[in-house]
Amino acid sequence: MQDLLDHLGRLDAPPSLQTLARLLETVQPSAQQVRDVRSEDPRRPYGRNVLLDTPVVEGMVATWTPGAWCLPHDHGGSVGGVRVLQGRAHHKVFAVREGRLDLVKEERVDAGQVMQCGSDLVHAMRCDGADEGLMTLHLYAGPIDHMVVYGADATYVVDGGCGAWIPTGRPELIRSRAQGIVRRP
Repeated sequence: MQDLLDHLGRLDAPPSLQTLARLLETVQPSAQQVRDVRSEDPRRPYGRNVLLDTPVVEGMVATWTPGAWCLPHDHGGSVGGVRVLQGRAHHKVFAVREGRLDLVKEERVDAGQVMQCGSDLVHAMRCDGADEGLMTLHLYAGPIDHMVVYGADATYVVDGGCGAWIPTGRPELIRSRAQGIVRRP
């Protein structure tokens, strides 16, 4: 995994979505490497461990809290890929239509599989089962400056370092709030 991060850290232009997905498919971390990057945060849907943050690529590992969904969100126009390192993900994809989120796809994603996140993707995830827990490796072309997070009755633009939740108690991470479900305000 470190070889992949070193390679990405030397890039001077953002890689394509297809390149990120291909790279994620080839990475084969050992069980020890997965344990070493684990970062739990039971107060949130997942703990974040940022492994790479350059002007052209961001890489992080998420350690998922059993049973907790992240909120539906996009990645602020960035593209990326997510590889399931351990466990199984329950993944939902949404479309924003006429002031609501419509479910358009629901899937289970097993360890070793890669999900592609296009620039317009709105999705949510959680750990599907609690036996070994869920850990995912995320790579994004162009660091995520901000994310649009969809709450029950409002749409938030949050700082890219926040995560896919409403940062209660950290108002400085909320850049804007719009009433209702609004496509990328």
